[in-house]
Amino acid sequence: MNTFKVQFFSPDNQIIFNKVISLSVSGLEGEIMVLAHHSPYLIYLLPGIITVKVNNRKREKVVISGGILEVVSNDCSFMTSQVQVFDCAIHDEESFKSKGINMRLNYLNQ
Repeated sequence: MNTFKVQFFSPDNQIIFNKVISLSVSGLEGEIMVLAHHSPYLIYLLPGIITVKVNNRKREKVVISGGILEVVSNDCSFMTSQVQVFDCAIHDEESFKSKGINMRLNYLNQ
């Protein structure tokens, strides 16, 4: 199975996944999915949850405060001001989704 590396960078945290099958993110243009050997890409991201599929049974969720995603040479790098692994004990996924939708609408109405 083809895999790729995903790295999240913030001033106070770094999260790395070495063997990722797919990645789902929300940008200003909408939802995108990144697979192994994706063409080079650069996108601005809104705050929200990123889903990282590490194998057929396991998906990790990472919360970011917005930022930039760069895809180059089978590597994905996120640059953001805050990043942490999603924890259902302290995060509410539906709340994050609705905040992301409101932020997109506010951005488009400017």
